[in-house]
Order: sequence, then structure tokens, then C-alpha cells
Amino acid sequence: MDLKHLKDEIFEQLNNKIIPFWENLKDENNGGYISYVGFDLKPDPYAPKGLVLTSRILWFFSRLYNQLRKEEFIEFADHAYEFLTDKLLDKENGGFFWIVDYKGDPLDKRKHLYGQAFALYGLSEYYKATKKKESLELSLELYKTIEERCKDNIGYKEEFDEKWTPKENIIVSEYGIICEKSMNTLLHLLEAYTNLFTATYDLKVRKELENLIILFKEKIYNPKTDHLYVFFDNKMKPIIDAISYGHDIEATWLIDEALRYIENNTLIKDMTEINLRIAERVLEEAFENNSLLNEKVRGEVNKDRVWWVQAEALLGFLNAYQKTKSDKFLKAVLSLWEFINNFLLDKRPNGEWFNKLDENCIPFPMPEVDLWKCPYHNGRMYLEVIRRI
Repeated sequence: MDLKHLKDEIFEQLNNKIIPFWENLKDENNGGYISYVGFDLKPDPYAPKGLVLTSRILWFFSRLYNQLRKEEFIEFADHAYEFLTDKLLDKENGGFFWIVDYKGDPLDKRKHLYGQAFALYGLSEYYKATKKKESLELSLELYKTIEERCKDNIGYKEEFDEKWTPKENIIVSEYGIICEKSMNTLLHLLEAYTNLFTATYDLKVRKELENLIILFKEKIYNPKTDHLYVFFDNKMKPIIDAISYGHDIEATWLIDEALRYIENNTLIKDMTEINLRIAERVLEEAFENNSLLNEKVRGEVNKDRVWWVQAEALLGFLNAYQKTKSDKFLKAVLSLWEFINNFLLDKRPNGEWFNKLDENCIPFPMPEVDLWKCPYHNGRMYLEVIRRI
């Protein structure tokens, strides 16, 4: 196996398995996309539909068109865009609701920065695909809302009610604690701002993108461990001993991508080096049996193999290989692809990827589609590998 064969296999799998799986979930009766497929591969057309999944599907089909230029993808992107803007958009208060029912009636009107970031990510990619003026206007309006409603003197507040009154940050908190700010949300805001800048080349967006990169360098990166802190208080001070290996490696290539569009040479140099140190540490510490461990919390390692962690690991190690030409990263990429094919890919006729495997590579009986399980991490991995090789 070499990179050319990897690209060929990626292209074949994307076209013959991943794309048809998601196209088949288009909800012709109620709009949007069916948002639940069980471990038994049975879709539930009455499952609630969420902002994150809808936005990620919008991004996926828009990016498919932008990269592969097949007209059929525009139709699927249009379908996601219509549901997002007709059912999830809060036309009175701005921003987007968290969850609606299968018909599009609101179930949870909370506003969370994580969800707003993905809406922005999807909308800006859709604008690149269609050049529809209203999608550009909505992207810039959402960006303005985020800056006005969420930004504070150090970072961004995350969770709000429908009228943008700050609330306890429950949606993204884990491990029995409630954080005020999270690396995860800030990382996805960074990628959304990167995408918005490449759609608009708005200098204000570039400045805020640079500020986010500085936040990662000064507050989120831990130079003693070469990992990223996970959860923070309001002043961006870490509040738990936790490492998310998947987010660490995902951040390395997402920040490298963002660095292409700023003009601060010192920051570019420093963060390029930091990203490489993080990738090396993740490879050294958490790459085991040709796959990436999940996380380490309060000193305890979780060895589950989570679908999105493996997708981001392959992409992050490929990015590190392209920067260094180091064989250790190339070996990790190729062995991880073999692991994905052997264990994570659901080889049943209508399957996609399993959600999670235990330490012995046995799939947990978890859904293959839910409000978080989507064509974003693995779909993006396929497309990025095709683009990069």
C-alpha cells in the first residue's frame, strides 16, 4: 500500500458507499434528512432533527460539489439548506435552534455556539457551491451575531436561551463537570471562520480568525505536555485533567489550514511548530494497534476506538507527513486506513461506519446516524485525502 493506492481506495469507497448512504436519507416527506439509523440499519423517519447534523450534511454535499463538480450534489445541498433556513433559523432573535422535530417544529430553542459555528461552516460552503446571495448574507449575519452575542473579553460564551441570555454550558460539558468554555467549541468556530474567510475574504473575519489562533497558542495549548486543555472557566483557565486525543490531532491540521490565511509570520511559525509537536505526542502516546485511543481523563485512559477519532487521526497524520516527510507518519496513515477498512467500515450492504469499537474491535450496538454521527469527520477525511494526494 502506498499513497496512490490509498487515494484510489478512498475515492472508490466515498463514491460507492458513503455518498449513497447519505443520499438515501433525504427526507422527501418532511424536509431535511432522516436523523436516526439504528445499529440494525433501520432508519427512523420520526426522529428529531438537529442543527449540528443538518449543518454538517449541508457542508458535506456542498463540499462534494465544490470538489467533485457533479450537479447531483447541488440538489442534496439545496434540500439541507432549505430545512436549515426554513425550520432551524430563528427569524425573530437570530441564530439557529438546537433541535426540531421530524417536521421542523422546535423542540429545543437553545442557542449554542457549537451549533452556530457548524451552521456558519455549512452556509459558507454552500455559498461557495451556489453563489446564492442570500446564503452569503445569512453567513455574514450569523458571523455578526456570534461576535456580538457570544464574544467576551477572553474567548466566547457558549450556551444561551433562544433570546441569547447566557445559560449554564450543559450541551458540551462532560466528565461530571460544567465548563464555561471548551476547546471543542472554539476549534469548530475556528474552522467556521476559516471557511467564511475563504468564501468572503472579509478582513474583519481574518482578524477574528487570527485572534482565535492566538487563543489556542496562549490559553489552550499546554507546552508542558504538548496536548490541548479541554475545559475552562470563564477566564480560560483549565478546570480538569483531561486529554482528548481525537481533538488534539484534529486541531493540528485545522489550525495549519487556518494559518494559510493570516499574515502574522511569528504566529504562523510558532503554531506550525506547536501543531507538529502535538501530532508527534499523539502518535507516540496514543497510537496503539494501528488506531488511536479515545481519551485520558483524570489519569485513566479510555481505549475505545471512536469513528470520528480515527478519521481525524488519519487526516492529522497525513498532514504531519506532508510537513515532515517522516516515515513514522506515513506508516501511521497507511496502517490506520487498513484498520478502518478491517474494523470500522460496516460492510453490510446499507452500512456506513460503526459508531464505536471496544478495545477488542467489537462494535458497540450504537446508531450509525444520530444527531452527532454524520458525514462530517469521515466524509471530510475522504475528500481531504483526495485533495491532498
